[in-house]
Amino acid sequence: MIGNAISWGQSGYSIIEEGELNRQTWALDVHHYLIAKPNGQPVPGKFTLEEAKAHIEALEVEG
Repeated sequence: MIGNAISWGQSGYSIIEEGELNRQTWALDVHHYLIAKPNGQPVPGKFTLEEAKAHIEALEVEG
């Protein structure tokens, strides 16, 4: 299940929560994060939140 999206960086990348709905609390138990490019295409891989932030920052430096 997809959760919230977090805008990160200067060029429009998004970090997206992915996990499962906890049926007891109705909260999303986040397993990992995905990255979407500014055009909406996914970046391959599954990341921790800190890894996703660092990966986006590295992508922006590469240009």
